[in-house]
Amino acid sequence: MVIQRIQTLFLLITIILMAVFACFPALTFTAGGDYFLYGALKTGLPGTYHIDPLLTILIALIIILAFVAIFQYRNLQRQMTITFVDIIIAIALLVAIGVQAFMVPESNPNADISVHWCHTNALPILAIVFLMLAHHAMSRDKRKLIDSDRLR
Repeated sequence: MVIQRIQTLFLLITIILMAVFACFPALTFTAGGDYFLYGALKTGLPGTYHIDPLLTILIALIIILAFVAIFQYRNLQRQMTITFVDIIIAIALLVAIGVQAFMVPESNPNADISVHWCHTNALPILAIVFLMLAHHAMSRDKRKLIDSDRLR
């Protein structure tokens, strides 16, 4: 086993996608003439941005786990488990964004709040796809190891 396998490339792409996603807002809420951004590192009204802890923690976990999974190439089962947990956390990130998108307008029924989904929401979806591709490549490697052990 070597570190230069295709799943390493998929995990690196996931890290890059999630790092880019952290820099841009996921949702924009507009009420009247004002707008409110919702993202990991940019949440709030213009000029008063702050960091959203939930999104930041989820994105950091996804990036850290993908990075750790890259260096678990000697233990394929652990690498597969870490990648599977990473997929679940990435899905939880999308659920958190979706819940926020539907809860804000419902919490203020008298205000005319509209939600605009940003194009950057495609990045976590692509990250999930690349995590699934990495997990599939790991399972193929595991199958090859089992077959080679059987032949010995």
